[in-house]
Amino acid sequence: MILVTGAGGFIGRAIAAALGPAALPTSHRASALPTTNVDITAVVHAGRDPRFGQPDYRSDDDAELAIARFAAARDLPFVTLGTRKVYAPAEGPLAEEAPLGPSDHYGAQKLALEQALDAILGPRLTRLRLANIFGHERGRKSFLGMMIDRLETTDTINFDMSPFVQRDFLPVETAAAAIAKLTGDPPGGIVNIGSGIPLEVGRLALALIEGRGRGRLLVTDPRHHDAFTLEVGRMRELTGIATDRDAILATAAAVGSALERKAD
Repeated sequence: MILVTGAGGFIGRAIAAALGPAALPTSHRASALPTTNVDITAVVHAGRDPRFGQPDYRSDDDAELAIARFAAARDLPFVTLGTRKVYAPAEGPLAEEAPLGPSDHYGAQKLALEQALDAILGPRLTRLRLANIFGHERGRKSFLGMMIDRLETTDTINFDMSPFVQRDFLPVETAAAAIAKLTGDPPGGIVNIGSGIPLEVGRLALALIEGRGRGRLLVTDPRHHDAFTLEVGRMRELTGIATDRDAILATAAAVGSALERKAD
């Protein structure tokens, strides 16, 4: 069994679904860890401390460390879901060995947590650094989640950046399938999880609008901000999973179509 902690969240649910009967889903809280002899072969933590990105976050208080100690005490491999924001900004694709240099609180806090987990788990730790994982995520404080909310409430997606900024997007089902494969035999080290495709954020927004059948994109500030693409060769080699631009846009259009059906 693969213990999936944080299985109630957006990505955690998708991972548990991808694992199917092999998943043992539970909360992100340490108090929800199994207390009986369950045959667990690996742990993947998909939870997220709600204080991430805030000044009062302290990695020492993060429940993920208690879950990591649970895994370490049982000599289990542990997979953590991190972020590409631990990398320093760069022009080209970000490989796993790219320089570190978080540019915001969230990235700095995630990097500190990675380092604390490494101290507990050593080679048993697999660090996944995720691109923008998206899907049907109404109400989630993510890039696409905020677009969905604004489109539903105002018929308008507002951008405070250029629509030509390119970022790495990956549908959550594809990401979950890759993560599920990795948990079967966690490789250790760092694995980027993304599409490896530089996609214009405005094109993704228009796919969402086109799927819904109505709405508009409004650019209030055309600054070029926070472009990134991940190098995902290791993910593809380990999992055999890849996607393409058309599939990403089709997923965004399907999310928009689902919004319209809900409105009807």
